[in-house]
Amino acid sequence: MAPKAHHLGPGTLKIGETGTASEWGAQITATKIAYSLNEEDPIPVLSGEELDGEDTLTSELSGTVLQSYDVAGLVYWSKANALKKLPFDFIPNNAESEFGARGVVKIVPLDLGGDVKKRNTADFTLKCIGDVEYYDLP
Repeated sequence: MAPKAHHLGPGTLKIGETGTASEWGAQITATKIAYSLNEEDPIPVLSGEELDGEDTLTSELSGTVLQSYDVAGLVYWSKANALKKLPFDFIPNNAESEFGARGVVKIVPLDLGGDVKKRNTADFTLKCIGDVEYYDLP
């Protein structure tokens, strides 16, 4: 296989129910889905053998957004939707992606504020609930 790499963007990140989803793409400066593996220790039993521990895969949707201080902005939206479990749909590159990713995340409010006279950003990390599905794009 020959080496290949694509740029992130232009793409889309929508969070929320179909018809009322919030489009984050215009405010995103970085985003990713990151996976973590939790490996339980084996359980020793009287016979001297061990029962394998369970492996659990978890994921997070994270990134950085530009802050805006309007009621239609993501800072306000994230506070209004705090702790809700909402679906997301992420397409890394509209022109080159052959697949997208979708799942459900728990909303945590974005940071508000930062440096005076600067265009502030907010880093976010949203825990994925259940499995993230990769799906083929048309």
